[in-house]
Amino acid sequence: MANEDTSPKSPLANLITEAREGRLTIRMDLEKFVYIDRDCEYFKDQIRDIQTTMTQVAQQDKWGLGEGFSAQGDRDLVSAKTMVRRWRGKSRALDNSTGSDNSVYAVMESHYKVIEDFQTLFRTVRERITGIDTEQAAKYQDLEANLPQQAPAQAKIFSWPGL
Repeated sequence: MANEDTSPKSPLANLITEAREGRLTIRMDLEKFVYIDRDCEYFKDQIRDIQTTMTQVAQQDKWGLGEGFSAQGDRDLVSAKTMVRRWRGKSRALDNSTGSDNSVYAVMESHYKVIEDFQTLFRTVRERITGIDTEQAAKYQDLEANLPQQAPAQAKIFSWPGL
């Protein structure tokens, strides 16, 4: 189950509380709840993959930009060392002493938490629906087990008239 922490830092905390207390209504087919939950898992997995890549970037020993002496006796470039240090900082997790709260890793972590909140919100609504109506609960379980996989929605980064 998704992280149940809905502290004030959570952008959807109020909506999750409203859903838990039965004051939020969402009209949606049960099929959509299955797909939303699957899509949330997919995007969370993608975020973890990106974070793993960023960790690997941060741990790269030699970048080959002139940041150190080579076997050919190339000179050390101060600007290359600066670039490598900045790129490592942009890729490291915040808990690392050289990471920043604006690193790719940290930004992706904030996206992960928002997706978890959406997942918790929709799960809470679905649980209220299926917790009250046993027929709906059975239908949801059947959909969850038998609904075919679908590709997650592809977001458009840019939108131009006519595209």
